[in-house]
Amino acid sequence: MKLYVSLAIFEGCPAPWLNDAAALRGALTDAVVAGRFTALAEVVVPFSPQGVTACAVVGESHLALHSWPEEGRLFVDVASCSTKDSVDRAVAAIAAAMPEGRLALLDERVLERP
Repeated sequence: MKLYVSLAIFEGCPAPWLNDAAALRGALTDAVVAGRFTALAEVVVPFSPQGVTACAVVGESHLALHSWPEEGRLFVDVASCSTKDSVDRAVAAIAAAMPEGRLALLDERVLERP
C-alpha cells in the first residue's frame, strides 16, 4: 500500500478568513470533494482568542487545516491511500478557497510499505 502525503504552508492569508470557522469548513469540504474522497467525519474547532483547526476523516485517510491568523498562515496536511492526483486536487481546492495568500512550502511524500 502507498500513502500519498502533502504538507503545505500558505502565507499572506487574510486574518479574518483564517479566523472564520465557516470559511475553513468550506475550504475543507471543497478539498474533500475535489480529491474525490469518501467523507466519514468532520470537526471544526475555533480557538480563543484566535485560530481554527478543521479536520476531515475520509475513507482514504485525512485532511487537516490549522490556521494562525496572527501570522497570516495556514498549515495543510492531506494524506490519502488513493492517488497523488487526489491529494494534489485537494491542496489546490484549499488554495482556491482562500481570498489571497501564497503557497510558501510544499512537502510531498509517498510512503510505501517495504
